[in-house]
This record gives sequence, structure tokens and C-alpha cells, in this order.
Amino acid sequence: MLQTILIDDEPAALTALEKKLELFCDGINIVASCNSAKDGLQAIGNHKPDLVFLDIEMPWMNGFELLECLGDLIDFKIVFVTAYDQYAIQAFKVKAVDYLLKPVDKDDLIVCVDRIKSQIKMFNQTALEDLLVEINKPQFSKRLMINSIDGIEILNMDEIIYCQAASNYTYIFTQDSRKLIVSKTLSEIEKSLDATFMRVHKSYTANLHFIQRYSNTDGGEIVFKNGQTLPVSRRKKEEVLEAIAKLE
Repeated sequence: MLQTILIDDEPAALTALEKKLELFCDGINIVASCNSAKDGLQAIGNHKPDLVFLDIEMPWMNGFELLECLGDLIDFKIVFVTAYDQYAIQAFKVKAVDYLLKPVDKDDLIVCVDRIKSQIKMFNQTALEDLLVEINKPQFSKRLMINSIDGIEILNMDEIIYCQAASNYTYIFTQDSRKLIVSKTLSEIEKSLDATFMRVHKSYTANLHFIQRYSNTDGGEIVFKNGQTLPVSRRKKEEVLEAIAKLE
């Protein structure tokens, strides 16, 4: 049985797909039907599915952004579901990614599921990354997905003020005064951060947009707009000053 999750913000489309899978496709166990990307991310984290049917056009976060958040956590087969073929279908064909057009035809669904059942294996991460680069729209804000104690947290990059190394963990400090702990090293977290972040010290990575000024106090430190300070290592001083100057 393929543990399957459905993600679509349209209730009618979600219900129709669920019924067709139950009626026409053996070997499918629907463990969650989600009407938002946020619920879908939570369900993926909870259920570790084999297969996800994913809508593309959704509010708050679309299907491509959801996949970007998951990154290397993707170890399931993906079937994109879309009402639009003007930009997606050709890319899917080139990259051999499964897709279905809305309204989903039962015969297409049967063929798709049969093919997945015969070839189920870890999704080709390289192909996914190429696809995201090819289709990614620049207006989408970048987000960081982290596994916190309370579950999956989705943070916009511009919410994060700085990150602090703590052995094999990292503390993430946000604009709304939260302190999140993540079971990844600072170096691992940095791989997911965008160009607005810079390592200013062996233990700290800062969001340059929150920096107000550089101070020579205590050997050199940056002062954030909220009054917080972080030390700057000697070898990073010139690089930090250059980066701050470019933002002005």
C-alpha cells in the first residue's frame, strides 16, 4: 500500500481526487487530505508518505515553494495536479515528472498510479532541483523550513535576525522575539539561507538587513535595529563593513 497525501486548496477538487483514487486505484492508502500547503507540510512530516498529489496554484505557498521548503527531505514520489498547462506541462515532460490536469480523468489517474506502483523509489532530487530552477518565479519570497520541538516551522527569511551555533544545534532568533532550536549545525542551516545572511563570527550568522551599524566596542560588533549586538571576528571585519556599505 502506498501511503498517500493529497494537497489542494480547492475542496471540490480534493474530494473528487480522493473518491477517484478510492474507486479506481488499488494499493493506495490516503493518510491525509490537506486543503493548504501549511497543512500539507505538517502531514508530510507526520506521515512520511510514499506518494503526494500536489496542487500547484495555492495561496500562501504554492506547490513549488512547498518543495523548496522540503529540500532534501523529499523521499516520496510526486504527482503535480494543475488546471494550467501553459507553463508547466512542457517542463514536466522534459524532466519526466508525473502530472495530471484538472479535472483529473480517471483513466489518466489509473495509468499514473500504475506507473508509480511499478517504479516507486526515491524521487530523483537532481531532477527536482533542475525543475525548480527552471520554473521558479522570482516574486516568491524564500522560506526556511525547520523541525522545531513544536513541529514544523516555516519562516520567511526576512523574519530571521540571526542564527547562533550551539554545538550540533543552532538557535534561530526571529523578529518577533522567538528563539527556536534546530537539530542542525550552523553550517547546515547556512546552506538554506539566502544572500542577505553573512557569517560574522564562528558562532553567528546575521541578517544584514537588520544591522544598524558597526561598533568598535569590545573588539568589534554589529548593532541591530532592535539594540541587540553580536561580536564580529577580526578576519570578518572588512567583509562585514563592505556588505553593510552595499546595503546603504
